[in-house]
Amino acid sequence: MRAVASFAAAIFALVIAGSPSAAESEVPAGPVVLTIAGNVANTNRPAYRDRLDVIFRYHKRTFDRAFAFDRAMLEGLGTVALRIEHAGWGGPTTVSGPRLADVLEMAGCPGAPLATLALDGFNTEISREALEAHEWVVATRAEDRPLGLGERGPLWLVFDPPGERPATDAEADQWPWALFFIECG
Repeated sequence: MRAVASFAAAIFALVIAGSPSAAESEVPAGPVVLTIAGNVANTNRPAYRDRLDVIFRYHKRTFDRAFAFDRAMLEGLGTVALRIEHAGWGGPTTVSGPRLADVLEMAGCPGAPLATLALDGFNTEISREALEAHEWVVATRAEDRPLGLGERGPLWLVFDPPGERPATDAEADQWPWALFFIECG
């Protein structure tokens, strides 16, 4: 009898709430490494909670709608590899992760403008033109190892500079490392 009552309660809750979209039903199983907030059609986490969302409070970021990803969810979107280089690095590095376009689509973010935020407070703005001009990747790995804190992780947003050349200083300045938050405009 208890199972029937629980089943009936679950059906009642679905009828009242409506059935969730596929994206809304997927929730992170592991630690959240990226939150996309703002103008997102899909949600899988509550709105900003002052007592619990300490890092967002520290950075003075609040939101009503957000979609959270753990590393497995990001890598489950498929990965691409980029070989990137900057003059000051002493050689190229290969990074891999999902395409930013796929991440934004999962969250239901229509695109630019985007505001990024790194753990240290570094932030960038990505215009529609910049978003369309490059193949952006949310790197979760470098040299096939997960990016950790102190290694530009947990995430590093990069693009492949045109012409198979090292990135300019201006281009590398658009690559936030230790990325954890994107606000969809």
